[in-house]
Amino acid sequence: MENVIKLMILAGLCSLCLCVYQYQYVLFHTPKTWTEAQSYCRETCVDLATMEDMSEMDMALQSVGDDYSDAVWIGLYKGSDLKWHWSIADKDFYKDGEENHLIWSSLGTDNCGGYYSGKLFTVSCLVTKYSVCFDISEQGAAQYILRPELTNWTTARDFCRRNYTDLVSLRNDTEYTTVQKVANGNSVFVGLFRDPWVWSDLTDSSLRYWRQSQVVNTEYHQNCVAILKNESGKWGDRKCTEMHPFLCKCKKSNLQIVKLGISLQDSTLDLNDPTVQNSILEQMKQRLSENVNDVIHVNWKKHSDGRVFIKETEKLNT
Repeated sequence: MENVIKLMILAGLCSLCLCVYQYQYVLFHTPKTWTEAQSYCRETCVDLATMEDMSEMDMALQSVGDDYSDAVWIGLYKGSDLKWHWSIADKDFYKDGEENHLIWSSLGTDNCGGYYSGKLFTVSCLVTKYSVCFDISEQGAAQYILRPELTNWTTARDFCRRNYTDLVSLRNDTEYTTVQKVANGNSVFVGLFRDPWVWSDLTDSSLRYWRQSQVVNTEYHQNCVAILKNESGKWGDRKCTEMHPFLCKCKKSNLQIVKLGISLQDSTLDLNDPTVQNSILEQMKQRLSENVNDVIHVNWKKHSDGRVFIKETEKLNT
């Protein structure tokens, strides 16, 4: 694909190369234990697969397809400490500090979050309550929806995900106030839960894609997590010593050739002067960094005569 970018300082026509590193999921079929799979992924790629949102989860499922018989290891395992998470996993959804804006009325040993009269409280995930969903496609107060039906936390979360975005997150004081109005005096489930699960690369992702029967947290979990075929790709916990294929997260290098047109303002500048070319590259890097977070390296592609820039009139005559 050609991109034409005009900088109003110089003149000429040229090409430059963009080396863009992106991640891809790669399925390895040779069965290994979870620990062996982790070591192999770290040696060969980056690590066992981590998913930070549902778009990445969809990419992972596409990479696996139906090309397995039972289970495929991913990079989630049971740690030693419980940590609170919001069900909405997209990191771009939260500003600095919003994921931990937790205003508690009581903090007990249960593993799901309820909300009543302006504050959070811990509650068993198995009890039944009303719930508040969040719809990112709406604006203002319409984003917050009370579901006046008694369900457990997991059922409430799945309902919100099917019909809206997810159970609501309370990111700031404004949302605490809004949800209090929507709850209309009821004690409700919100999207807060805690569990001991940790990603192999220590990514702080709260994405969970559990099978229906998986409870939020229990002392009796197996220690490692796999994509399960008989659960349509949902996750389940397995003994880490089981032998399964595994999914790695790997770097992918793409080399892109971009056509660059530069408008003339100062005809005295020599566009094939290395100092001038470096100045243009620095401007290009600054421009690209505003829109492309994973650009690693940018350099010029030289023509057969060693020049980088060829004037448009010269190009038309050749």
